[in-house]
Amino acid sequence: MSEIENAMQTLTAQWYNALVTGLGLSDQSFQLYQGPNSMVTSSQPMWNIFNAVPPEAVNNYYNPTQANNFSQDYNTILSALIASSDSDFQSCMGDYYADWMSYFKTHEPTTWDATGIANLFTKWAIMNAPGKQGCVTGLTKAFINPINAAIQMFANANGSYAWNQTIDALQKALAGGASKSFRLDSSKSSSDIKHTWAKAATSVFFNIFSFGGGANYDSLSTKAITSGLKISASFNKVTTFAAAPYAQSDLNNPILAKYNPWYNSAVLSLAYTTKDNKVWNNQSPITWEKAFGSAGFLQRMTTALVVADDISISMTSSASYSSSEQEQIKASAQAGLWPFFRASGDGGSTSLVTFNESGEFTCVTTIPAGNPQILGILQTPISNVF
Repeated sequence: MSEIENAMQTLTAQWYNALVTGLGLSDQSFQLYQGPNSMVTSSQPMWNIFNAVPPEAVNNYYNPTQANNFSQDYNTILSALIASSDSDFQSCMGDYYADWMSYFKTHEPTTWDATGIANLFTKWAIMNAPGKQGCVTGLTKAFINPINAAIQMFANANGSYAWNQTIDALQKALAGGASKSFRLDSSKSSSDIKHTWAKAATSVFFNIFSFGGGANYDSLSTKAITSGLKISASFNKVTTFAAAPYAQSDLNNPILAKYNPWYNSAVLSLAYTTKDNKVWNNQSPITWEKAFGSAGFLQRMTTALVVADDISISMTSSASYSSSEQEQIKASAQAGLWPFFRASGDGGSTSLVTFNESGEFTCVTTIPAGNPQILGILQTPISNVF
């Protein structure tokens, strides 16, 4: 590991420990959220973060296009389970089968079980499939198996995966959030993260002065950390905000009412707790081990966000910087500094850098109220989510 990577790993670990202690979080579930997309102002981007499957590390660079996300993992598992055949129902329906399936994809039953689906079918058949009401027996026979209902429920979401809380709920939670503050001294603060849920693992690193790092900023960041960096952080509002995959219609919520529920916790629990071929299709390339095993793709899920608003962070370095280095630091501050890579003016945020006669810098970053920032997430092992 390079000198800058060692320095930033140490600072990341210190920041993690400071946040956990200062905000009263648990190091057995908290994961740092890092990167330039830390502000949330609408529901879909917030749901995308919940959808991301956290890697085993105390920090994570959230990427909206990341391959491993919960909704697709869930669908992959559904495809590997044994569903009941609807061949009897299809034979009974004849030419009307395609019409019913088209209707079923856009109309949600009152409950996702045999009774709810039978009631939906019967009402449709009376008007659209004369004489086919008796086919309901074959339909309910298939849907006695909850896997069938879960598969159809997921399909009805049409690629739009909501969670059961919206940005409005987050903003209400923030309004009642607590005020928190803490200090960090890189020459004294602990960087020991072996006791955490991630067992000392860290992921991507950033320079202090440049998102994504870069050779031009390596020495500047290393100098700041090794010479001693003091951070004072103040969050006027902090809240831990939980949400779960959308499993039941919420017609009273004007946002959620636009979405179809897509998640069945009981079926995922069935898949997790039952390894045999009565549930898992032994002809599928997806096995219990590939999904949930020690190297499985679904080890944990995001169950809550740690969000702050009205933020002020002051960083002071004991390092002495030359006039040319000072210009580099001032320029980089306009694009945002660690730990919030927010361009100056974006959402009202500012990063003001000043230098004393010795060339030591102080940077004050402020993000005004109304621009909530994700500090991290809480991850839960898949074994504990049911």
